[in-house]
Amino acid sequence: MYVAPIIVEPTRLLHWEEELPELIIVGIGYGILWEDDPDEFQRLRTTDLRPTEIEEGPGSGGVEGFLGFIQDDLFPYIDSNYRTNQAERTIAGLSDGGSFALYVLFHSPETFNQYVVVSPYLSWSDYLVLEYEEEFAETYADLPAKLFFSVGALDREFASDLSELHKRLEGRNYPGLEMDMVVMEEETHLSVFPGAFSRGLRRVFR
Repeated sequence: MYVAPIIVEPTRLLHWEEELPELIIVGIGYGILWEDDPDEFQRLRTTDLRPTEIEEGPGSGGVEGFLGFIQDDLFPYIDSNYRTNQAERTIAGLSDGGSFALYVLFHSPETFNQYVVVSPYLSWSDYLVLEYEEEFAETYADLPAKLFFSVGALDREFASDLSELHKRLEGRNYPGLEMDMVVMEEETHLSVFPGAFSRGLRRVFR
């Protein structure tokens, strides 16, 4: 699975149309493509993006280490080698990537200030993400972030789950949270991403 053109070209066009500022796009890979070794690629991906371990199937439960890598290694490298604005950092993720973005939002929200979350896998580990949301709400009175949700209308279970999370967050009335949600008609779990990504960037940078 090679998504760089899906991300890079819409961003380039939106900047050319003056809908986005200059952006540095950072993709984190594993040295292999999905087509090279699907099983290993999926194992590495789920290890980094899913927060709890499972006994069977691909690895998981390495989310804390992955977040630590982003904060302690990746950010300093980018900031020391490129012209950056540390006050504006955006994370965009699809499926497990969207779930990881929510993990960051509820555990270390200052890591990014803008979140584009597309078709997140919310039912993982008996909807553990809802426990994270509840724990955050019990501890903090504000969630200063720009949050964009999107999901395909044909991805019915994911759409229902995301709508529930959206309603929960709306009910918290966090003064610093700016939030949008778009259900995209005639799109599935994967086909939704190109349109959702470009729309999400325009919303959080508007």
